[in-house]
Amino acid sequence: MTRGSPDLALDDGIDFKAVAQRFRRLNTARLARARNGIGERQRVVLDLLPLLFHVNHPMLPGYAGGETPVGVAGYEPDEAALEAARRIARSLDLRRPRSHHEPILSLFLMGSAGTVAQSESSDFDIWLCHDPELEERPLQRLEEKARGISAWAEELGLEVHFFLMNPERFRRGEVQGLSEESSGSAQFTLLLEEFYRSAILIAGQPPLWWMVPPEREAEYDLYVAELHRRRFIHARDHIDLGGLGGVPAEEFFGAALWQLYKGIQSPYKAALKLLLIESYAGEYPEVELLGMQFKRAVYAGEADTDRLDPYLMMLEKVEQYLAGREDARRLELARRCLYIKVNIPLSRPAGSEQPWQRDRMSELVAGWGWRRGDLVLMDGRKAWKVHRVAEERRLLFEALAASYRFLSDFARRFAGSLITRSDLTTLGRKLYAAFERKAGKVELLVQGVDADLHESHLTLREAPDEGGRSLWELYRGSLSRDELRGIRPLKRCRSVVELAAWCHFNRIADRRTLPVVHPGPSRFDGYAFSALMARFQALFPSGCLDDGGLEAYAGPARVQQAGLFVNVALDMFAERNPIATARPDPLTYGATSENLVQELELVLLTSWGEVLIYRYAGAAGLMEALCEYLKWAPPGRGETPPRLQVQGGTQPKGNLAAQRLGELIHDVTAAFYGEGSVTPRYVVALGRGFGSLRMEGESPRYRLFENGGALMRYLSRPQPAYNPVMLDRYALTDTPLPAILAANRPGWVQFFYWPRESNAEIYVLDERGSLFSQTTPFFDASSLVGQFSRFFEAVLNRMNLLMQDGQSLGVAEGVEFYRVRRDENGTFQLGRQRPEFRRTGQQYFSLQVIVEASEEGGTELTIYCDGREFSTLEHGSKLFDAVVRHVLELRRSGQAYPVYITDIGLSRAVIGEEALGRVQTIHFLNYKRSIEEQFNRAMPT
Repeated sequence: MTRGSPDLALDDGIDFKAVAQRFRRLNTARLARARNGIGERQRVVLDLLPLLFHVNHPMLPGYAGGETPVGVAGYEPDEAALEAARRIARSLDLRRPRSHHEPILSLFLMGSAGTVAQSESSDFDIWLCHDPELEERPLQRLEEKARGISAWAEELGLEVHFFLMNPERFRRGEVQGLSEESSGSAQFTLLLEEFYRSAILIAGQPPLWWMVPPEREAEYDLYVAELHRRRFIHARDHIDLGGLGGVPAEEFFGAALWQLYKGIQSPYKAALKLLLIESYAGEYPEVELLGMQFKRAVYAGEADTDRLDPYLMMLEKVEQYLAGREDARRLELARRCLYIKVNIPLSRPAGSEQPWQRDRMSELVAGWGWRRGDLVLMDGRKAWKVHRVAEERRLLFEALAASYRFLSDFARRFAGSLITRSDLTTLGRKLYAAFERKAGKVELLVQGVDADLHESHLTLREAPDEGGRSLWELYRGSLSRDELRGIRPLKRCRSVVELAAWCHFNRIADRRTLPVVHPGPSRFDGYAFSALMARFQALFPSGCLDDGGLEAYAGPARVQQAGLFVNVALDMFAERNPIATARPDPLTYGATSENLVQELELVLLTSWGEVLIYRYAGAAGLMEALCEYLKWAPPGRGETPPRLQVQGGTQPKGNLAAQRLGELIHDVTAAFYGEGSVTPRYVVALGRGFGSLRMEGESPRYRLFENGGALMRYLSRPQPAYNPVMLDRYALTDTPLPAILAANRPGWVQFFYWPRESNAEIYVLDERGSLFSQTTPFFDASSLVGQFSRFFEAVLNRMNLLMQDGQSLGVAEGVEFYRVRRDENGTFQLGRQRPEFRRTGQQYFSLQVIVEASEEGGTELTIYCDGREFSTLEHGSKLFDAVVRHVLELRRSGQAYPVYITDIGLSRAVIGEEALGRVQTIHFLNYKRSIEEQFNRAMPT
């Protein structure tokens, strides 16, 4: 015998056959309880389950083709299974060809089935342990068969989940991936421990773990090897999933995360299991696992099914732990958790539950000292209202948080976590979304607490806070102002939209609710609140949050549904007539261009199951709301955000603002998510000013401008790449800019002029979309176009010569010239023109300016006028006076009309070596305008 091997000859006279019989008797009793705990229709599923995996017949549920692996080890159909099969198909031949290969090793029923906690709503988790040698294709067929059986069971009212287990891989710690029903890498030993004390063998090989005495658990593998060597057991008679030698310290934190995740929807069950994990960690390193208590009891001859009930054992362990810590609050909560999980209303007459469950729970609550009033309160929890639900949810999540803090501290002190980074990220995001409090997030009371919070009558009151700002309060029932005194409101919110959202998503109010409203400064009334609730119902039907499962948490949160509420409690048209004004746009209303959009509330439902509300005010608020909407789906990612539906107030004219914003959002979405690869600078008129929206990387940014001049200065700035300007449909409509900007195309310099009596308005769009504008005296089109044509030709040649590391600077492909006209309808039209360089009676001479950097950090100018040189070095501050005198001498007429520069040269020092690759035509145009203004100031009047 090898050193360290157990001496079976001196094994305290253990009768392995008797031990196996004890486990089987207990298993049979639990299976009977599980079967009796479901309805007659559902029992067919349990009776027929092993047969469905033993044979694969087209007439039976779950048929998945002839190649599906079938055959349950050692299984022989009993009369219940045969009778169930005959009810489905009378002519069914169930004879199965004899085969030595039975790939289904075992079928185990996990969870609360067969325990005191089994209820009519309990689902069945089935571990299907299969031959480790099964290849991928047969496994896929087996999974398909399991899905088919689940679908059939669901038709009969029973929820069944199958988990296909490879025992060899499981024994090595290779668990299933994280899913809604699988804890993935979050836990292993604790999962196995729960399996051993709660699993019910339906058919196939029993666990080999039964055959290892408790005192030999620490040397499980050696003991099993010796059992095989001495042929006490045969490999095909048992399934080996490993022993319970001890729980690695690293596992506690991952298991805690998993239970917290399950606690989002099932907080009572999760809180109890989390307390169990905490109690284990509190005993570390000498952890007394319930699975080992269970095994020792069976080996000692214990046969009482109640004493070995997994849930009762769990509660007893948790009670001992919390009593030792003198934690009365969580002790009471743990008992409530079990009571709610069992779901037997002891304050009412016996129903369809099994008598043993009722008797056992009656004994327990008597021992807890609960009175009838306590039972009535717990049994009436579906009728709990907001304050009671909020208090219960607070206690639950405080308990979950306390356990989490304990186990997190334990992980830091002892080990860390075995959970994989991807599983940790996924669970962390889900927990963050469920439990994290943050500004704008709507608290969901209905999450995890089964209660009907609906109110038939509600009272709302608008009142000022201590700072004089308006807030809204919500009360149960129909109450007068006097009756509100001294009553604690259900909820206080800064806005009525936020209050309505809280009511809707917690299912407190709907269209049936009759409201009483006591308004303050606003004119909001009961009719308006009912209309608001109806709009929430239309936007977010039933108030249900669509949980996309754990897959939704694999990536960042996305907006699933969105609504924008505008001026809900304001009537901005109360003293205004939108029909009587020439400017009815609510963003630039009337002769004073007033922005009537003053209150905005953006409501978002995310893929992480959160409801978020953001409040905005005025012009800046509107731009912030647009940025918030865009940032959830940056245009560069190829995703389009869901449609943002806009809702206005209830006043007939109030919807004008909503309609206007609906148009704006539609246009913004088309601009940023259209077919083009370039996102624009989107400009909208807001009151007397403007707002501009653009993407900076993946982040939307906005700017506000007090007037058109500030906007034009912004649009004239150089751009690192082509970045066109797009105007809102109502912006600058009294200028030619909408037509001009619509004609913009990348890589071209486009010159537009609009003659207006003695002046011309000039606009230039350069190769990157920067907009240059200037008003200049106008004599004739030929002179104007000609001098700009010569300037552009010279500048483009210079830009072609500016090379850096042998790379071109992306110079414009060419120049286009347009004349702007206005037709009889007032519509601006663009007419393409070609420049003319010679006309009889006109004299042209060149005026070239070279700009260089001075030693003092400024600039020095050298000007060449018809070949003659003038410089700052020679003339100093009188440079422009000297050049103007020479220009007038060259002019035959001697007239003092404006001077036009035909060429500008910028040295590398002026541009800067780092900026060489970003230089563009707008740089030269801005220098041209600045220098020409100095020339013209020096021109005699």
